[in-house]
Amino acid sequence: MLLWTSLLILVSVNGQEAALKKVVVIPNPPWTPIFKGEKVTLTCSGFHFQDPGKLWWFLEHQWQKKSNPLEVEKAGEYRCHLEGLSPSDPVYLVLSTDTLILQTPYSVFEGDTLLLRCHGKAISLKDILYYKDKKSFSYVGENSVLSIPHANSNHSGQYYCKAKLGNRWYPDTSKEVKLQVQELFPPPELKTTTSEPSEGTSVTLSCETQLPPQRSGTELHFSFIRDGRVITSGWNKSQVLHIPNIWREDSGSYWCKAKAVAQNIRKQSNPVKISVKRIPISGIHIETQPSGGQVTEGEKLVLICSVSQGTGNITFSWHREGINTSLGEKTRLSLEEKFVLSAMNKSDAGKYYCTADNSISTISSLLANVTVRSRSLSSQFNSTEKIGDLAFGLIVTQFIVVVLSASALLFFFGPWSKPGTPWRHCGFNSRPPQ
Repeated sequence: MLLWTSLLILVSVNGQEAALKKVVVIPNPPWTPIFKGEKVTLTCSGFHFQDPGKLWWFLEHQWQKKSNPLEVEKAGEYRCHLEGLSPSDPVYLVLSTDTLILQTPYSVFEGDTLLLRCHGKAISLKDILYYKDKKSFSYVGENSVLSIPHANSNHSGQYYCKAKLGNRWYPDTSKEVKLQVQELFPPPELKTTTSEPSEGTSVTLSCETQLPPQRSGTELHFSFIRDGRVITSGWNKSQVLHIPNIWREDSGSYWCKAKAVAQNIRKQSNPVKISVKRIPISGIHIETQPSGGQVTEGEKLVLICSVSQGTGNITFSWHREGINTSLGEKTRLSLEEKFVLSAMNKSDAGKYYCTADNSISTISSLLANVTVRSRSLSSQFNSTEKIGDLAFGLIVTQFIVVVLSASALLFFFGPWSKPGTPWRHCGFNSRPPQ
């Protein structure tokens, strides 16, 4: 039985549960840097507050109990922490005294829409040029925000902007900002409970990857592949595949794929080799029909070969001691097979045995002795038996007659019969003649 026709069970597992145990700081507005004097609201997110008294903020180089959300305007590192969960990753608030700045998101992940904002302090901008790695790549008119959909690693680099004030270019460009597009999730790793299972046992495959805390709500789907062939029906939410029974034919190279549904980002694992081991044959036994191996000339003899254990197709073959070639063989996915000798001759008497082979092991049974009686002797034996039975029947019949006769005499002449008792009392009307 091949794996894809076996019962496959997709185990529902929340692959992002671990990520939710780490809280996240979300800044608003979501830009960095900001002008000095502007404020940012920080929200500690990723859980439902049950006890606000257990919330801590890291600011000004120490942990402090503050409300949520928290409004700040000082540069520095900010984190939040809820007792029982891991602290958040840091958010660095950067302040600028420049008159022209390029603002980018605090973090950018694959599949995000990348927003770049060329921002002037107390100045109205238009005709904005954006540069990446010293080369201009985009022009924006009135709107100072540049939108780049479906960001990927190619969008990482050094960015800055320049703009016009009225009809002339502003003399200064913004400072360069290093932008790094992060992986939404790393390529998955396929893990298996065993890479060398025995036939008929269960195997569990797990397609493991991890979303960042900032994107813990991203929906991932998974697919499992064997030797280039998908073994599950399309994409599934479960990252675990349970195979109740695996067979030798299911050996091969396995890998899995993970897909972020909304972002349409797909990644696959490295292949894992799974070699299914066949179970060796054991407990071979030969049986004859008729039982005891006694058969009459012209009658059939059935040789039954069975094994107690062994997997895969098993080749059974039957042999007679002293003959090099086999009498016959059968290959089946079975633990028992029969071989029939349709008409036995006297010359067929001897010792028989069988062998079983599943390509992993070959074993032979003990010898079974077979005797063949001639048909004439068998007939004489049957006649003698019949005569004996008839004589025995006659003897038994005569014995019964004698017993009945004796019983009758006892009845008529037994001790209960008194002298002088009229014969009629015994059923006669007169005495018998003298």
